Amino acid sequence: MKIIEDLHIHTKFSKDSKEDPEKYLVLSLERGIEYLGFSDHIDLDPVDKDYGYYKYDEAFSSYKELNDSFGDKLHFLFAAEVTYQPGLEESIGNAINGHPYDYVIGSVHRLQGFTISGLKGIGYFEGKDEFTAYNKYFEEVLKMAQTDFFQIVGHLDVIKRYGATFYGAFDASKYSRIIQKILLTTVEKNMVIEINSSGFRQGVGEQYPSKKILEMYRDIGGREIIIGSDAHTVNNFGAYLDEAVKNALSVYDFDVITFDKKKKINLCKLSDLFALSNT
Repeated sequence: MKIIEDLHIHTKFSKDSKEDPEKYLVLSLERGIEYLGFSDHIDLDPVDKDYGYYKYDEAFSSYKELNDSFGDKLHFLFAAEVTYQPGLEESIGNAINGHPYDYVIGSVHRLQGFTISGLKGIGYFEGKDEFTAYNKYFEEVLKMAQTDFFQIVGHLDVIKRYGATFYGAFDASKYSRIIQKILLTTVEKNMVIEINSSGFRQGVGEQYPSKKILEMYRDIGGREIIIGSDAHTVNNFGAYLDEAVKNALSVYDFDVITFDKKKKINLCKLSDLFALSNT
């Protein structure tokens, strides 16, 4: 299988990564990845320990310098992953509007003061029943999807990463009503969902989102996805993308999308990745 893109990568411009951006580009050329997107974290909650770490000028300057060196060899995209929280819409707009991002990933990482996508966020689950914990998360993902800030919905069911420790295996059918609202909004807003392979290396045993959610997406008319490993080090770059793509393809032959200045570009079908590997 040919992995044609990886649009979810973190570098030293994210608080939780120390990786040299150039290393990803070198590996992309070695592996034949044609579309690479750096999507470093932008965290805008003043009480978040990561607040203010991302520096746009430094990130963009690095991107331009690397693009001068590598831009004629592959499609190198400048992007960001924004932590969405209700009440921060003005800050989000100020952070991304007027900047030449090729795309912006919207993700819910924080709930009630806890970073639920990280180990220290397990406190969010303590004392909560499963429905309360998960439904609150999906309510915020829905609010995120209803804004006009984002092109991609990131790791849609990442809440299961640590939630499974408290409640067992995640069953998306329990939350089908609100998940369907999220997916319908995603389609209506012309956004794309991400097939994020990091769940495999994080012990979840599957990609984000689950096959059940991908089936819901298919059934409401969703046809477009992007592929990302959510790597924070080169050791995790591209990890388990084959498995994630195969799982997604077992649900539907989705269109693989990339972006240029927030405009969609349809690259191929998931099934084409197998044929491309032989060319």
